[in-house]
Amino acid sequence: MILGGGSRSRGPVPAEHQLAAGCAGGMALAAAGSWLRYAFVHTPRIDTHSTPFLLASAVSGAGLILAGLCTLRLAPRAHRLSWRVLWSWALAVQVFGFFALALTSTDVFVYLCLGALRLAGLSPNTSTPAALGRSALLEPVQAEVWVHESSPYGPLFHSLAAAADWIGAKAGSPMWGSFWAFKTVMLVAVLGALSIAARQLAARRSAAAAETFVYLAFGPLVAWEIQGQGHNDGLLFFLLIAFLAAAMNGRDALGAMTLAAGVVVKCALAPLLALYILLIGRSSRRRAAVLALLSSLVLGAALATEWPSISLHALIPLLGGNTSRHAHSFADMVCLLFEYCGMPAASAIAYRLISTGSILLWAALFSWTAVQARSLVGLARGYLLLLLAIFLTVPWFQPWYVLWIGPFLIIEPDARWRRFIAQFMIVTVVQWAAPLDPFTTVIGNIWAASRMWSLVQDVRERSVAADPEANQMPEAL
Repeated sequence: MILGGGSRSRGPVPAEHQLAAGCAGGMALAAAGSWLRYAFVHTPRIDTHSTPFLLASAVSGAGLILAGLCTLRLAPRAHRLSWRVLWSWALAVQVFGFFALALTSTDVFVYLCLGALRLAGLSPNTSTPAALGRSALLEPVQAEVWVHESSPYGPLFHSLAAAADWIGAKAGSPMWGSFWAFKTVMLVAVLGALSIAARQLAARRSAAAAETFVYLAFGPLVAWEIQGQGHNDGLLFFLLIAFLAAAMNGRDALGAMTLAAGVVVKCALAPLLALYILLIGRSSRRRAAVLALLSSLVLGAALATEWPSISLHALIPLLGGNTSRHAHSFADMVCLLFEYCGMPAASAIAYRLISTGSILLWAALFSWTAVQARSLVGLARGYLLLLLAIFLTVPWFQPWYVLWIGPFLIIEPDARWRRFIAQFMIVTVVQWAAPLDPFTTVIGNIWAASRMWSLVQDVRERSVAADPEANQMPEAL
């Protein structure tokens, strides 16, 4: 007290609040870095070789690192905070992420181009963004190969992108109005997903519930890549959490239809839908048949809106080998090295060989998971292994695809597995601080593969110790 005043002095701020503030502050700094680049260049077009981009990457990267470190430190002690306090800080983290401009990806502008095609009466499945002519939406991505490719996404996504474009046009700002409208949709998807996750976790009444919520809601990957950079994977994030919540509560039909809706956004969820139906089929073939029928009805109803123009044209290059489509993968790194050495033919061959190997590995792991998984947790872990193999080997891998594994935090019972998933999500996004992709991404993926292998081996050893005669994959896998 000063001069004998009657007010009681406040004690030090609890460490939990400091760490939560660090998460929010880190995201605010990351968002500020994206605005710093725009302040220098005054264009949404990204030049990764410019000084403003490098400076912005350093600033945003520092914020992402701060948010990631604070998340990992806060999670084990998050149970000391009330759910109301956790939600308050989570909202701050997510809203700060929302205010970021495009810095590490221009995909959001490609999405808006696809939506504009839909509004113009053209099919995104057969037309390319280049057909928009001199549209302002093309300016940020006019040098991208995607401008001359048709959409690999589904009709549900095209409708959402078109809605964002319509709002932008009505607001008198075809580009920025549409940009913020689409990011708002992604923010709503994230908040909806976190609401479902929080309700599911709170019902457990355990310290692990708050820890898991912090990994999901405070970690920088979700806030930066979804509503920050505007990736449509936010829709998959929402649908995956909704699926897991439904499946955990025994609502199989709702879970299957939710996954089917996700397939109509992006076909990445198709393997999980198939694996889930196979898992249900272990206990009831009739029930599995009903789920397959319901899923087919959802898919059919959605695809019917664009059926005359549906084709695999946009997906074939992902499998067949298009070396002009550089991503952030091991295949990309190999191809770039060959091209740097003046060997474009070798680059094309390497691309196709790695693509073929990736497909074979994917098929093997899919079959393995389908045969061995005996529970929802086992299915989740098998699917995580499948996703990690995809991340390591597919030529078209992008770092934000790691968002697909985040929802599985709400079902994972083992603290070590939860910690691994959270660390992988953070490592994936903080690598943007050093714009050396694909090298930084590949290093992170190799670390993740090594760590996951040790976890799988540990589960196997525990299973053998518990049942030396066990001949099959442990229940946890």
